[in-house]
Amino acid sequence: MKCILHIGTEKSGTTSLQSFLQKNRATFLDNGYYITLTPTISSTNFNHRKMATAMLDVDHIDDARKTLKIVDAESFSYWRNNFLAELSEEIKNNTNNKYKTYIFSSEHLSSRLISVEEITRLKNYLEGFFDTIEVILYIRRQDKYAVSLYSTALKAGSVDNFIFNHKNPLNPRFNYYQLYSKWSEVFGKNYIDVRIFERDKFYKKNLTLDFLKAVGFHENVINGTQWLVPAKANPSLNALGQSYLRYYNAINPKGLDPRLHKQRRHLIEFLERNYGGNGYLPTQSEAIEWYGFFEKVNNKLLLELESSTEQLFDTSFDSYPKEKDHFIYTSKDLLNVSKEFAEYLIDINKLNQSR
Repeated sequence: MKCILHIGTEKSGTTSLQSFLQKNRATFLDNGYYITLTPTISSTNFNHRKMATAMLDVDHIDDARKTLKIVDAESFSYWRNNFLAELSEEIKNNTNNKYKTYIFSSEHLSSRLISVEEITRLKNYLEGFFDTIEVILYIRRQDKYAVSLYSTALKAGSVDNFIFNHKNPLNPRFNYYQLYSKWSEVFGKNYIDVRIFERDKFYKKNLTLDFLKAVGFHENVINGTQWLVPAKANPSLNALGQSYLRYYNAINPKGLDPRLHKQRRHLIEFLERNYGGNGYLPTQSEAIEWYGFFEKVNNKLLLELESSTEQLFDTSFDSYPKEKDHFIYTSKDLLNVSKEFAEYLIDINKLNQSR
């Protein structure tokens, strides 16, 4: 039996791929691929984040543990034992080895398991069930990754303007060589499939098809199957959407009033539907300068991968403006967004009352 671990990274289409797994689970099952349900966040969110949480060191307290209220060692150990017992039972229920390949997908495996010990804990658990464990890792050029993170940070409650983090440009989340080194040390270089998150590098220039090829589907099956296409997941916000959300966060800090949690969720849904698109972008010179901090570690990774290409990523910066963007929105602009959002909430309430 084989296990495939799709570990991210963040902002490399993980949410879209997990939505694809959820929508097409029946087709995967028909082709001998099993996608477990126990580690998923919910029945509609196929991020196997609970798998990452279960492998944390006892003293490693992340946001998931806080949400689950398993911060102290005793409650965490109790939760972990129960979770792993439930997951083990699901894997063991593979009657007559009907499914030869299991797929786990969570970007939190790469972003939360930060020590070799945590990654080893994951491997030791999986080796109890699987003969082969393969890891799929998508990586995105660091400046594009940072820009994409900005809308996500705003959705999480940030009030900051975008800025490249010059104080710590080699933050571990951007150091792909360090990330690769840890996972290859535990699982072996031959079992780590590093894929570049660029459209021209994807199979048929399509991320979903590229993922199917990576997990082992034959081209005839990939191209001859009617795959269900999920709605676009976790879209970025345009500049006005970002500005409005930043001001909203300043007035209503996340977590300050639990009664506003539902309103915040509705606001993000509203902004994604009506104010999606390209948000604030740094200048070409800013992006080039910041990306330059990663030249050495990217070249080291390129050598490790024994790639025939001369560079890890495409180095075109034409998508950035040459001059700094100045988005100045008036109180009238923000008031118009508020009015539209109020109407959106009214429509939601009417819909709920009619059910």
